[in-house]
Amino acid sequence: MRLSKLLAAEIENPNKKRGYVFGVNLNCDGDIILNCADENEDEFCVLLKNVRTVKDKLTFTKECDADEFSSPVRLGKPVFDCEGNFIGRLSDVVIEKNAVSAIIAGNRKFNYRDVVLSDAVLIKNSIAFIKSDVKKNGKIIIKKGTPLTEEVSEKAQKNGEYVQTKLKSL
Repeated sequence: MRLSKLLAAEIENPNKKRGYVFGVNLNCDGDIILNCADENEDEFCVLLKNVRTVKDKLTFTKECDADEFSSPVRLGKPVFDCEGNFIGRLSDVVIEKNAVSAIIAGNRKFNYRDVVLSDAVLIKNSIAFIKSDVKKNGKIIIKKGTPLTEEVSEKAQKNGEYVQTKLKSL
């Protein structure tokens, strides 16, 4: 599931309390909190783990209290690597098993444990980037600037270019 799909989604409970999602917060425990409002613009919060998706609507079982220590997750924040190079803007957040698993900046995907999410998004030093195109038979299979993630390494291995990919990230 992606954060962009949650925003502005309709949400309701079995007692027919209805509303829409206007924001998403992340607390220090890693819980995702949906900020919602009903038709009278009265706000309420729901933990994502208490939500079930039914077609185009979200159905929740119970509300939760607003967490004053949570921080809002906003799309459009600038994303930088640790050397200060601008990578792009935060375009989406990937949510799997009720937790943030990855972020997407432009057309690049980064594992959530490799980023620091704040006023801006920082990519930690542990991420290596491909410094030149990885080619096989004259075709580019991995473009320059792609982060060297597990998925990219697997793709390189399937194409028989694992060593070339590793070397071009040094």
